[in-house]
Amino acid sequence: MSDEVVRVVTPFPLTEAQRALIQAKMERFLDGSSFSLQEEIDESLIGGVVVFVRDLIIDCSIRTQLEKIKEHVLKGGLK
Repeated sequence: MSDEVVRVVTPFPLTEAQRALIQAKMERFLDGSSFSLQEEIDESLIGGVVVFVRDLIIDCSIRTQLEKIKEHVLKGGLK
């Protein structure tokens, strides 16, 4: 069976420490299954990370967080 691919999208290249942290978290998430880390740069992200693994998208980007705050404010969330 071939390795699973974990795609990681960031606005800047990952540091070794960031890469090691993501690999450790994905090893736990995938219960020790082998995987390869595919890194991509998306300069439209302000910061944060988006991880695509199996059928999941883990979006921890600042852009998405700002969009959620905007939606909350527009719905009257700051009363």
